[in-house]
Amino acid sequence: MPEQPQPRSVHSRQAIIEATAGLIGRQGVGGTSVSDIIRTSGTSAGAIYHHFGSKQEIIVQTARQALHWPMTAIAECFDNPASPADLFGYAVEALRLGPELGELLVQLGAGGLTDDELGRALRAEFSQLRDGLDLTLDSWARNQGVPQRRVRGLAQMLVGLILGFAAQRALVDDFDEGAYEAQGRAMLTAAVAD
Repeated sequence: MPEQPQPRSVHSRQAIIEATAGLIGRQGVGGTSVSDIIRTSGTSAGAIYHHFGSKQEIIVQTARQALHWPMTAIAECFDNPASPADLFGYAVEALRLGPELGELLVQLGAGGLTDDELGRALRAEFSQLRDGLDLTLDSWARNQGVPQRRVRGLAQMLVGLILGFAAQRALVDDFDEGAYEAQGRAMLTAAVAD
């Protein structure tokens, strides 16, 4: 069956989110204005405010979309979950293949630090990722016969390691990605070992 064309408003909403992601990745949250988003997305102020109530809402929706792929990947792994170290390896590889995602995550994190209300909204989005990882790690522990207590807190550690990789990659010129990945894998493996 041929794909049905999307309504124009769906295209403009997506264009706004994609433009915002690119702008934030390059300029940061504070350096991205609504007029920048309008210009880059090729939409209008009317389209912006038809879809979003504020710049903050655009940013939160951009974060939600950026986290959609990892959330989908985690959900797909639920029935046959990977080890914590392998989950970290998959995330590192995804950030290598899509460096713009890492840059966006770093800039979103920085933006959340300078604006309390935005920070709360972004933490809520990231907590969904952590909660999905908690469920996946619990499933992995059950499948492997690992006591649940050994995976408690690992989702937070995993998110921190992934965001740390993204930040180091964006900020440090001679960042040794391989060494960071090896150290992160070793830490996660040790955390669940007997």
